[in-house]
Amino acid sequence: MINIRHWTQLGEPFLVVPNPNPKYSAVLVPLPLSTQLYQDLETQMKNIGNSVKIVSIEQVKNPLLEDAYESMKKLIGKQCKGFNPNERPLFHGTKGPGIDGIRDDGYDDRYFNVNGNWGE
Repeated sequence: MINIRHWTQLGEPFLVVPNPNPKYSAVLVPLPLSTQLYQDLETQMKNIGNSVKIVSIEQVKNPLLEDAYESMKKLIGKQCKGFNPNERPLFHGTKGPGIDGIRDDGYDDRYFNVNGNWGE
């Protein structure tokens, strides 16, 4: 990288996931290996089992689904003690068209399989 302006970065880079182009509903943005979020997710996923191989971790930016999610989280929070909706991370492995479906339409728990494991 050529440093034309001779600027010096202070601290860690601030990651911003851009909104998708208006003709698309969502965008996938690779999460850099150097970020704390990547490292935390990697640790948590590897705790699931030794056979976990992380190919990539990507952030999904889908403004319509994010708005719906935040609204539902507030609604659930109103019904919970301390307004805490008890939000938890979800790890989901899949392959093929399932990836596009999660990106564009969100996670569909109707496909849950107690014997399923990371898209198998």
